[in-house]
Amino acid sequence: MSRMSGNRRIARKVAIVATTLGLWGALVLLFAAPLALLGRVSWGEAVAFGGSFWVLWLLFLPGSVWLAFRFPIIERRTLLRNAGLHVLACLLIVGTNRATFRAIVWARISAPAQRSEAPGRSPDAAPGPPGALGVYFGFRAALDVLVYWSLVGVCQGIMNFRISQERERRAAELEARLTSAKLQALRMQINPHFLFNTLNSIAALVYVNPRAADEMLGDLSELLRRSLSMEEQEIPLAQELEFIGAYISIEQKRFGERLRVEQSVPDELMKALVPALILQPLVENAIRHGVEPRRGPGLISIEAKQEDKHLHLIVRDNGRGLPDADLNNSARRGIGLANTQARLQGLYGPNQRFRFAGAEPQGCKVDIHLPFHLEPVQVPTVSNEPAA
Repeated sequence: MSRMSGNRRIARKVAIVATTLGLWGALVLLFAAPLALLGRVSWGEAVAFGGSFWVLWLLFLPGSVWLAFRFPIIERRTLLRNAGLHVLACLLIVGTNRATFRAIVWARISAPAQRSEAPGRSPDAAPGPPGALGVYFGFRAALDVLVYWSLVGVCQGIMNFRISQERERRAAELEARLTSAKLQALRMQINPHFLFNTLNSIAALVYVNPRAADEMLGDLSELLRRSLSMEEQEIPLAQELEFIGAYISIEQKRFGERLRVEQSVPDELMKALVPALILQPLVENAIRHGVEPRRGPGLISIEAKQEDKHLHLIVRDNGRGLPDADLNNSARRGIGLANTQARLQGLYGPNQRFRFAGAEPQGCKVDIHLPFHLEPVQVPTVSNEPAA
């Protein structure tokens, strides 16, 4: 893996060098072509003059590209700072070119005139058109400014394209995860085992307790309706708890007094947004692996609290629990927990935490930390910094 990473870095550096040489060659040819096509000089002389004219840009190009990617001017919060840095860099390039060509190029132009001066004449009085010199340096500065900001614009365009592509990719990935979560919820709820037990319980209650059987059918219908109508990436916590309530109601009718559920969620947190179907796999996992294997009553608790700028969700059961080796084994967690963790990572990046551990005095619990927010989050984008 490290060898492949090293090869990629080498290939990236080679690509940067090749791109720099290509851009510099394009500048030289664009500058030399009019001179050669007008017939004033040969192509060789025109290319040589263009190369000398843009020679310093062979050094400026890598740094300019790095600055353009490292300090983009597309983010509002850093716009003034980054724009100021680019203005300073542009002025530095213009000043360096002006000083260099004044010392070298103009010295070569005025050398013949200095050699033909009369003896005893001061070098400062060398003939030369100062007006033409000013026009030349003004033209030189305008070209430097044009090239620099064109280069910045091209780099910003590349960054915008990459960010747009990454945003579309992540949006598609999140949509796929939501679809997977919906299908997973349906699969866990409407698999033959679950459906058989539910319908069997309803059939047993039809003659003994018709009202309970009717309520169970209603809960099953509500569960199906909510699963199929949930389209948003995030929903209010109150809506998520309503969905969980329909699921738990069916399970409570199946398990009877063996299943008890406690819920501790303050009213002020009911409007907080959470990923859709984020709690159902956790509750289903607690029932299947915590309550169902127990002989006695089982307890599942759902808790929510705000901690600074984060929302802390806890789902806990008092089952037999799992050995430490199984707690750390992602394969034993099941598809539901793995999907939940992946969706949290996709929505909130590093600003979230998912932990599956043992509970005290026994059982298992899942801790989720996610940003507390009331407005939908934007799909994460890639960093503006280029890969090294």
